Amino acid sequence: MKTGYDPAEGMRLRDAVYCALDIETTGINPVIDGIVEVGLIRFTMDRVLETWSTLVDPGRDMPEEVVKIHHITSDMVRGAPHIGDLLEGISSFIGDAPLIIQNPRFDLAFMEVAYKKSTLNIPPFRAYDTVRLARQTFANLPNYRLSTLCEALNIDINYHRALSDAQGCMEVFRQVVRFHDRGGTWSFNDLHRIHGQAVRPRLSRREKERLHINNQIVIGDEVQIRYMDDAGKITIRRILPKELVRNGRKSYIYAYCYLRNDDRYFNTSRILKVF
Repeated sequence: MKTGYDPAEGMRLRDAVYCALDIETTGINPVIDGIVEVGLIRFTMDRVLETWSTLVDPGRDMPEEVVKIHHITSDMVRGAPHIGDLLEGISSFIGDAPLIIQNPRFDLAFMEVAYKKSTLNIPPFRAYDTVRLARQTFANLPNYRLSTLCEALNIDINYHRALSDAQGCMEVFRQVVRFHDRGGTWSFNDLHRIHGQAVRPRLSRREKERLHINNQIVIGDEVQIRYMDDAGKITIRRILPKELVRNGRKSYIYAYCYLRNDDRYFNTSRILKVF
């Protein structure tokens, strides 16, 4: 038996439960941009088991250029839950189901950063890319955008909304599998022959570097600092950094402070020492 072999790879595709995932965001950089909508669909090859979606407050204004894409405005997300409050529910909904995503590295990078900024460990997500599968299945398409695939395959969705795009991913995946697995005998081992191994969450080196405020403080990792407040009082603080915020020439760490039992902003110029 090969090292790292997953017994589930021998499971027939027709017997598995999957979860289609799509997110909408404020931009394309997972470190500085935020999630504004999540859509999830648990399904089998024959039926939809459950759907879930929600708007998400990214904690920042919505750029006009992205509103033109997904039509989600700042007013629409105001009062919606923050992504950190949703992660446990998302993990529970997905469970151990393989994810079906269009360009999964984008969505998984945003999810990885969200988990990194929370106190939760990111689950061992594994995803199959509808773009990669479609390229191996449907030839002569001008491109493999979700809109192009859905039009070619007669799938009717409302583009650039999370739940609808997740539905599009689900239907593309189903049609790919049905094209190849007409006898209903394919397993995940067979799927891997045309897709390769499942995609895992993995930030690029540049994205990981941007999670590091400096060589000693990392977003999502508890750290102890010696801090001087505005009045000149020096205290030792244990904090959980969540975000780096810049205001002109000043920069602040937005973090949970265990001393104050609350989220606080820490002026980086007033951090005297990192332990």
